[in-house]
Amino acid sequence: MHRRLVSNGVRLTVHVKPLRNETKLLCEPDGTLTFHVAAPPVKGKANHEIVRWLSKRLRIPSSNVQLVTGFHSNLKVIEITGMTEVEITAVLGIKCKSDARR
Repeated sequence: MHRRLVSNGVRLTVHVKPLRNETKLLCEPDGTLTFHVAAPPVKGKANHEIVRWLSKRLRIPSSNVQLVTGFHSNLKVIEITGMTEVEITAVLGIKCKSDARR
């Protein structure tokens, strides 16, 4: 999983695939995080859906979930503040190939 610790949280690098049947976060066999988003990539709707979905699942305010880069791209960096990497992966149930090597 592509992630980097920051002073008060974690930054995740994700590949986004819009216009899917449902919004969900998956870990690919190679360790890449893929976000399937139900919303279309128009006028920031997919970006908004990512922030909303993460804040709801993590039970944190949406202000703690920020899109850092990739506003108009399918490769995005998302910063989640107020939680540790361990807390985020536990709540979301993410277990990536790269996690097993740690």
